[in-house]
Amino acid sequence: MNAEKLHIRAAELADVDALTAMANQPGVRHGTLRLPHTPRALFERRLAAGSGRHLLVGEIRDADDALRVVAHGALVLRTGRMAHVGEVTLFVHDDHTARGFGNAILGALIDLADNWLGLRRLELDVNTDNVAAIGLYRRHGFEVEGTKRGDVMRAGELVDTHVMGRLRDAPARVPQ
Repeated sequence: MNAEKLHIRAAELADVDALTAMANQPGVRHGTLRLPHTPRALFERRLAAGSGRHLLVGEIRDADDALRVVAHGALVLRTGRMAHVGEVTLFVHDDHTARGFGNAILGALIDLADNWLGLRRLELDVNTDNVAAIGLYRRHGFEVEGTKRGDVMRAGELVDTHVMGRLRDAPARVPQ
């Protein structure tokens, strides 16, 4: 499979089981800030939340010609004096990584932020050892803005995270 065959659409309540199953996979849990045993109710609440949260899924046709959700992305809008900012999260099914699906979902989130919502800034947190994700975010214009030491507990160990941000129409900064 490749990203050209990925169909991206708004997430629906019918996707709750697929999203819950993906969120509980070992690779997703290791590479994101998720806790183990993500409950179904979490995605039910997020899908029912309405405005301020845009949830996307990416689906492919499996061998039986059925559509299967293999990627998820979210754009959470800030409010008040930060109404120009959105927070990005995404994950890809453990069996479908390194196929361009994360790139496609992130591209769709950035398109939504830039061309439909007029956001100026996107931000996210990522584990510092998630090299593939950091590379993906850099390719889409995100920069490491700081590192939070010992920020996340993962399997009994404290893990550092990078804060990454992307300013729309901002010139690339030259590292000093």
